[in-house]
Amino acid sequence: MSSEKKRLDVLKSMAFDLLQIFKAEPDKSYTPEELEKLLVAYIKGIEQN
Repeated sequence: MSSEKKRLDVLKSMAFDLLQIFKAEPDKSYTPEELEKLLVAYIKGIEQN
């Protein structure tokens, strides 16, 4: 698998994961600060694997 294909697969996986997080609480609205915390936590979780 080329590195470009792998990079695109990772981006698609990340987008799908975040979509599932947001769909888990469809009536919730997020402040910019909450979105930042969510994204940072997600990225840090990925880095630990």
